[in-house]
Amino acid sequence: MNKIEVIVQTETLCTLKILSNNTDALADEVSLLASNNKAQFQYAPIILEIENKNFQANDLAVLIEVLAQNEMVAVGVRTQKQELVDFAKFSGLAVFKKPSSSTSKAKIKIQKVDSQIANSHQDKIYQAPKIIANKVYSFKQVIAEDRDLVLLSKVSSGADVIAFGSISAYKEVKGSLFAGIQGDEKATIFVQSFNAELISIAGIYKKFDVTPTKLYARSVMIDLVNGRLRFQII
Repeated sequence: MNKIEVIVQTETLCTLKILSNNTDALADEVSLLASNNKAQFQYAPIILEIENKNFQANDLAVLIEVLAQNEMVAVGVRTQKQELVDFAKFSGLAVFKKPSSSTSKAKIKIQKVDSQIANSHQDKIYQAPKIIANKVYSFKQVIAEDRDLVLLSKVSSGADVIAFGSISAYKEVKGSLFAGIQGDEKATIFVQSFNAELISIAGIYKKFDVTPTKLYARSVMIDLVNGRLRFQII
């Protein structure tokens, strides 16, 4: 008897075409969009299509946070700018190709596409990440099997967050984050406000009794390079 049942589904992704690098104006527009279309956009997976040539990685980090604050979830980007592609991959986001010209556009400049596409991790079929909207309290454990994990609220001290894939945390993290727990060395961790007790990717870990000043409360990306954890401040 088969132990795995394959279910093919077609989910709707929404594409936001970003035409400006003015993050304040973008924040206002996203907030208005979310409040006026809550039924459509609450916890909706979003692709960010970025055409503005002046848009930088730190602008993308801000925009991802803006989406999270409005209960929308960035799952990937579509851009030709390599800096943004690299940031997306480090953050555990998918990188999407340009859609065909036959794809229709909605009046509010939102584009709907099927989600049966590959994610940024090579040789893996993209699955929508597991999304945790609520705070992860002390001594609680959250696990995402066979997929990435997105955290929209804080992670308390003593909490364990575990993912087979990558982890993206858009609030303060005080607990422990374990990514790529089945040996995926391409897994990454992104923390918007770093104060973690332990970071682990594919079994390689670093424990913090005291958070280093240079990392404390900063936006940090972590990946594995030559078998060692690399911490990059964004």
